[in-house]
Amino acid sequence: MVKILLLHTNESYAETLAHYVSTEYPSYDVDVVSRVPVPERLRAILAREYDVIQTDELIANGMLAAGASVIYDIPLVVAIRGWADYTNAHGQYGWLKDASIRARTRLALHQTSEVIFISDTTSETFREQYPVTQYSVIGRPVDTDRYGTGRASDRETFDLLTVTNLRYEEKYDGVLTVLRALQPLFGEYPTLQYRVAGGGQYLEALHEYLADYEYADRVTVLGFVEAVEDEFASADAFAYVSFLDSLGTVVLEAQAAGLPVIGGDAMGVPDAVGDAGDIYPPTPDGVRDALERLLTDDDHRESLATQSRKKMATYNEECAAGHVDVWERVLDT
Repeated sequence: MVKILLLHTNESYAETLAHYVSTEYPSYDVDVVSRVPVPERLRAILAREYDVIQTDELIANGMLAAGASVIYDIPLVVAIRGWADYTNAHGQYGWLKDASIRARTRLALHQTSEVIFISDTTSETFREQYPVTQYSVIGRPVDTDRYGTGRASDRETFDLLTVTNLRYEEKYDGVLTVLRALQPLFGEYPTLQYRVAGGGQYLEALHEYLADYEYADRVTVLGFVEAVEDEFASADAFAYVSFLDSLGTVVLEAQAAGLPVIGGDAMGVPDAVGDAGDIYPPTPDGVRDALERLLTDDDHRESLATQSRKKMATYNEECAAGHVDVWERVLDT
């Protein structure tokens, strides 16, 4: 039995990965340690029962995992979910904290047997600033069961949905891009409605923007939604523009719900959409053209929905297989 410790900050990633690996690979025993006090994390590591440790961040858990890797000679795998914290992409850190993060990142990478990047964009951006020799690009698993079981609605409208995180200006700008694209379409298509789910510091700015928006009565701002699977289930299509994402997990969630997806050609959004959706320029004109095709071409809309369902039917199994390939490789080294 091969024992794997997932020392992950993102619990959903770890739990979903553990489930699919355990289901598909009975010879693997995967434990998840996530968001628990440091003493509990240390106890798991000090048990010395594991053949491989995988962590999904390098700054805190990465230091614990790298130390255990050195002391007990256990291979370390690092999954990189994004680059912002490691590169101070938002200018959120002063020079001292930034220097500390970069030093810890390099130390952990020095001990890492292989790095997993969740998208090509993440790989390219991260490796511009850090030396990585052995790496793979593997998508992160998502809870497909959750997003395929929402409660559908009997609305007689065409409901376009965006789920995003309005904590970030780059994602707020994406919502504004969709709203600008919708303005001429609202006049042409009277059943068209738009919903935005997501909370954060730019939520108030969005309300202020809509105060002067001509079709504000056709836009619903939901804020943070706990049962977001119901929003996916009751939507007719999903549009996502972001100038920040390393992958765009909400795109995968929309595809898991069987929605036709259109995504802006920026950052890691195309990596998430893949072949199961339309990619368009992340501009009002680009979004408008993609949306108009969805509204007028029923066959195309159904084709995109079919592509979403087909992709996500095997997506998590493929992610699990990719991770197992990495683990087997580092164990054979």
